[in-house]
Amino acid sequence: MGIFRRRRQVPEQIPELPPYPPPPPTLAPGDLAVAQQVVRAFLASLGDDDRMSTAAAAVVQAGGGVTGIEELVRNVSRIYETGDLGFDRPWRWLAVVTAEARQLGDLVLVADIAYFVHLWDTRLRSRSASGEAMILLQSPPPDAVREIYPIALAALAEVDPDHVVADGTGGIRVAALRTGIAHRILDADPPYPVETQTQAQQLVES
Repeated sequence: MGIFRRRRQVPEQIPELPPYPPPPPTLAPGDLAVAQQVVRAFLASLGDDDRMSTAAAAVVQAGGGVTGIEELVRNVSRIYETGDLGFDRPWRWLAVVTAEARQLGDLVLVADIAYFVHLWDTRLRSRSASGEAMILLQSPPPDAVREIYPIALAALAEVDPDHVVADGTGGIRVAALRTGIAHRILDADPPYPVETQTQAQQLVES
């Protein structure tokens, strides 16, 4: 018999995994107008890093994202309740706005948001990955991109292909934007639903 009693091992309690994904954002009155304002302000600021940073912060605030270190700390402390640090909220908010704009027939707003997301998904994602993030606006999460692209691909078929989505460097025509989105859809892994892939393939081959 040993001199010291062996303490019974008490297994550590493993915390429950946070719920994922977090609940989708809901729209408030005026959100479509706010989204149009902040997205267009960002597009107009392209090429000017200071203005881009300010405009990106406005997108974050409008979408309920992380606006400072204190808010981030609060989100970290509640991660097991919400499953959400807050960085992806602006993008998920834009996904909900895009769906609502499509339903209401505001195809110009759909085009603006689609271009904004496409820029971040292509040109600006590399800057974010290299540490040049636009302050508190991070790269769009794949789930938000996968919500927005199919809506845009279908909706922009109803827009004049020569319509220019303006930015600080001149802009892009809707026809070129749709084609760019179609290529992103076709290159995606995991693949998009067959219906979306077929629509993208038909556009690329036309």
